[in-house]
Parts: sequence; C-alpha cells; structure tokens
Amino acid sequence: MKWWIGFLVWCFSFEQSFAKGYQTFEENGKIGMKDDAGNVVLPPSFEALGWSDGNFSVIGEFTGYRQQGSWGIINLKKEFITKADFESLVYSGGECIVARKKVSLAFSKSGCINLKGEIKIPFVYDGLRVQGLTAIVFNLTDAHYYYGLSDLTHRILIPVAYKNIRPLGTLRFAVENADNKFAIFSEEGKPVTNFSIDSLSSFYKSFAIIYQNHLQGLIGRDGVVKLETQYASIKIDKEGNVHARLPNEWFRINDKNQVIQKVLADGLKPTKGNRLIIQKGNVFGVVDYELNEVLPIQFDFLSELEDGKYLTKRNGKMGVVDKSNKTLVPFYFDSLVMEKTMYRAWNKNLGWRLLNAEGKDLAGKYYEKLLPANNLGFPTLSKGYAGMIDADGHEFIHCVFDSIGEPINGLLAVKFKGQYGIINANEDWLVAPQIFPLSVINSERYFERKPGNNFIRSFQGDIVYFTPYPLEFSSQSFTEQLPDGTKKKLNYDGAIIDEFSMPENIELLLAESEGFRGIKKDGRFGFVDQQGRLRVANRYDSIGEFHEDLAATKLIGKWGFVNSNDKIVINPNYDRPSYFKNEVAVVSRNGKFGLIGKNGKVKLALRYDEIQRQPDSKFLLIASKLQGLADKEGNVLVEPRFDSLRHASEGILIACHKGKCGAITEEGLNIIPMIYDQLEVELGARIFLAEKKSEWKTMSQLTVKP
Repeated sequence: MKWWIGFLVWCFSFEQSFAKGYQTFEENGKIGMKDDAGNVVLPPSFEALGWSDGNFSVIGEFTGYRQQGSWGIINLKKEFITKADFESLVYSGGECIVARKKVSLAFSKSGCINLKGEIKIPFVYDGLRVQGLTAIVFNLTDAHYYYGLSDLTHRILIPVAYKNIRPLGTLRFAVENADNKFAIFSEEGKPVTNFSIDSLSSFYKSFAIIYQNHLQGLIGRDGVVKLETQYASIKIDKEGNVHARLPNEWFRINDKNQVIQKVLADGLKPTKGNRLIIQKGNVFGVVDYELNEVLPIQFDFLSELEDGKYLTKRNGKMGVVDKSNKTLVPFYFDSLVMEKTMYRAWNKNLGWRLLNAEGKDLAGKYYEKLLPANNLGFPTLSKGYAGMIDADGHEFIHCVFDSIGEPINGLLAVKFKGQYGIINANEDWLVAPQIFPLSVINSERYFERKPGNNFIRSFQGDIVYFTPYPLEFSSQSFTEQLPDGTKKKLNYDGAIIDEFSMPENIELLLAESEGFRGIKKDGRFGFVDQQGRLRVANRYDSIGEFHEDLAATKLIGKWGFVNSNDKIVINPNYDRPSYFKNEVAVVSRNGKFGLIGKNGKVKLALRYDEIQRQPDSKFLLIASKLQGLADKEGNVLVEPRFDSLRHASEGILIACHKGKCGAITEEGLNIIPMIYDQLEVELGARIFLAEKKSEWKTMSQLTVKP
C-alpha cells in the first residue's frame, strides 16, 4: 500500500499548486499566461494553452501548449517538456495525460504520458479512456472495436479481446463478450462472475442490478449474488433499502374455473392465431399458448396490426415485423399508421412518407403532412402547398394548391393562389379560379357563395337555383331555410319536392322526430306535423322527442308522456325527461331511478341512484356507487353489489369489487372467484386471462446505510 501514500502526497502537492491561479491572455493573435498578480508567466507566443479538449488548467508546474496545430507540454519556467508532436493532449487526472499522435504517415494512435513527457501507456491503441488508476483501451480490427483494461503503467489487466467494457462505480467493470453476455471484473482484472448476465446497472449503494432472461437480481461489489434473478423489478432507494417485486402471475382459465395454464409475466394480451403478446418488465414479445417465443421479448412496444403482423418499437423507433420476426418496415420512424396494405410513416426530422406492405417507399419523397386516405387518395402537404398522392405513391394532384377540399364524385374544390376553383383527378379545371368560395355538391352541380346570395350551378355555368338563405345538402336534394321558419325541399334541378310552412307566431322550431316537430308558441310547447298543423297543443313547460309514439312533456314542474293524438298517457309525476325504447323508459323521482312501461305501470321500482341503458337493451343499475344489471323488460338479473360490471361473452359478465375481479353469469351465479387483479376474455373464446399482481417487499437483510 506504499504507492497509495505516495499518490496522496503527490495529490497534496498538486492541491498546493492549484492554490495559485493562472489565466490566459491574448496579444497579437497569440496566447500567453499570467498569474493572479498579473505577472506574465508564459509570453504570448502560443496558438493555445491548456489542453486540446478546450479546458485550461495548470497541473503542478505544467500545462499544455499548441504550436503549428500540434500539442506539447511546457512548465512555468518556460521549459519545453516535450515537443509539439501530439495531435491531442487531454489531462485525465493524476499524472496521466491521454495523448494521440501519428505513428506512421497513415495512422494515429493513442497512449498515455505523464507530466514529464514519459510514455506510460505506449501509442498502440485506437482509443483510451482513463478510469481512476486504470485505462479502458480499445482497437479497431476488421470493422469491430475490441476492448481491454490496463493500469497506468501498461500492465494488461484484461486482454483487448472483448466487445465492450464499462465501469461500474470505481472498483468494478462490466465486460461484454462476443455473445452479448456480461461478466463483472474487479479493478485488478479478475472475473467476479461468469459471462451469464444479459445486462446490468452501475453500482449504487454497493449493489448492481443484474438482468437475466428478462428477470432481475442483485449482486454486490464482491460479485456475490445477493438476490437471485427471479424478480420482475428491483429498486434501491436513497437510504440504501432494497425493494423487490416478483413477476405477476397470469392464468388462462375456462368458464368452469379450471386453470389451463400459468404464466409469469407483467402483461398478457390475446391476439389472433392462438398467440399472446407478453410483457416482461418494460419489454414485449409474442408467444404461443405453449409459451414458445414467436417474437423475441425485446421490443419497447408491440401491438397486433393484423394476424401475423405487428407494430413494434425498438430503441425509440417504430417498425413492423411479421410472426417470423422478419422486418417489414425498418425501425426508422417515430410514428407508423397502417392504411389497408400501406403505411403512413413519420420521421420527426424529415416528415411523412408512404410505404407499401413490404416497407418500400412509394412516393420517393417526404411530405410535411400525409393525411388518412379518402376515396381518391392521400391528401399531402409539401413546402406549404396541398396535393394528393395515390396508392402507388404517384402525385396525381401536384402540391401547388393553397388548400384542397374532400373529393366528391372524383371532383375537388381547391384554393389556388388565393382564388377558388374545381378540378378533377386529372387536374383539369372544371371551374376556373375565381374570387368567390366554391364547393362540390355532386358530379353535376357545385355551390358558389357570393355576398348576399348563394348559387347552385351546373358545371356548364348555368344557374340552377339562387337564394340569400341557408342551404343544407343531401345526395338527392337540398333544403332551404327561410327566415319565417319555412323549409323547402328541392331537387337539383331546382324543383320543389316538399315544403314545410312554419305556423304563425312560432318562437322556436325543434328537430323532427317520427313526423312531428316540437314548437314553442306564446311561451308554451307543443307539436306540429309535417304540414305545420298543430297536433299536440302548446300547453307544456317543455317537451322531448317522439319515440314509439310517445313524447315526454313537462307540466307544473313534472314530466309525463303524451301520444300523437294529444292524449296524456302517463301523468306528469317524474323529475327528468326520458324516452321509450322497447316499450320501456327510465324515469326518476326524488333523486331515485326506475323503469316504467308504456301504460305507465312501474316495471322496476324507483330505488336506484342511476340507470344506464346498455347497447344490448339491458340496463346497468347503480346504487350507492355499486353496479348491477336488469334485462330489457326491467327484471333484475344482478343486484348492485359490484364496483364495475361489464359484458365478457354470451351470458357471462366480468365483475370487480374492492380491486379484485371475477366472472358471473347474467343470473348472478359465480363461475370465477373474485381473486384476480385483472380479468379479460380471450378473442372469440370462453377462455379468460386472469392476473394476480405481486407486491413490493423490502429486503431488510440487504439494507446498506450510507
């Protein structure tokens, strides 16, 4: 250990030298050095002083200088310690200066010299990085770098034969072999572990996390395994406490609650072709039902595009692979969107491009925008101008337009140099550019908006119809809304098909439902028919729409229902409006909800906090924040006792309560116990994927105090 004492004394002497400050100055384009008192220490006769990495420092009595583009060492007595023979000099701590110089006309090599210019590590390496009292050295051979470890006297500690070497803290090194496996070596170059580690972290609080087969373990600086590699995740907090979590458990279960398979993973998702997307830690892959790898578990993101084709992410970039792991779209893009058999691909530095199913660029250029395909092609934007490309990548509408509208019958309204026109897919002008906005109606008509008037024209330029009033267009006709509420329905030859005349003194006209329109007249609501005749007297405070020949009406603050013959069928007894579907309506009174039939009889008692009609016409019942289910006639199937309730497959529901999930029948019978943290049904099957999450545990025996 005597060398340590010498080293400390040497460091102390350097500390003393740092006590006195120096700075450079320039004169006549040359650099010199002064001390803190302003005395010139080195005259201004150098191109640079300090070190070639741009840092300036005086180490003891020494620093670097540059003359005629090359570097050397000089002391403060103006004595040249070395000639300016080096391409670079970088001070790396202690007495080590990493230097690089030409060893032949064609080659430069790196080595290490001390402050006296003595060679400590010879100039035989393509690169060198000092790490404390050692140096990671490397050479380029056959287009590959090979790494080794040397001390600062060029005693080889690890041969220059490995794929990579990186420091783990100050006393250990991670060494990677040709099989991409790591081992830990000591600072003396002695192997502490064998080459069985997939990757590992730096040491923190005397521990390093090791990764093997997507699981984590823990190793100490002595190379002894502290935790076997069986954990999904390990954390070391700032107090030095070690926390670990085992992988989550997944089970494939049938609807008889029989376990078909158990899988250790952080996530499982069914895909087509009897395959599963599997997540382990932060990486994804694909396995079959026998857990054989279909795609290696190595992707940062993975989702199924179609059977046997997957959108994936690796090293921050998106790509597409097939089930044999063949790359269809290279990992080059920040976003990928599948469009039938093609892809819209975006690179944040370049823009958008169109790719075919094999990942080949179709257009041969990037675009600022490449929008989803319409019925004609892909809208694009290049250099601020709009155009369109087809499925072969051909720019059939060149990017020369200010804007392009949606195609209708193969025609496009465009804005060109501030004016408006209409073109076809061959870029022929059907309506030459003009100052008034245009839009396509169909293959024979277009719409022109002028101040004070709207025109429907033929493509021969003939005026078919004009009006100052708003128009609404459909495929076979258009509707004109007059100020008095009258609506005229016309065909595209300008002939009136139908006309609705607004009754006199109408304050409000509502949307049509089942041939009736709600109106407001004299402050009260009623309904008129298609001819504008009053069919339900305007005597109500408010109204809903007609459904199944009944409409909700409000009278004296309560809601009931009236039929199209102006007869009150259900007396106003309820607090909120509703509508009938399948002869049942949701009603409420005093904050509680229930169901009634069209005869007004209660089908489900008003005792629920909320009732939601489901797509299959059943009803979700909510009471005290718990959920249950009723059928479409209002018969209770499941009393509200779950936090969530959702359809799984025919006749089966997934039910969750207090963070645990199971499965029940629609009659409320338990078929899978509520013991799982997540429960999903496989695609097109009565097989469930059930997850039991593992919990974090503190490994008290591994706590290291700082």
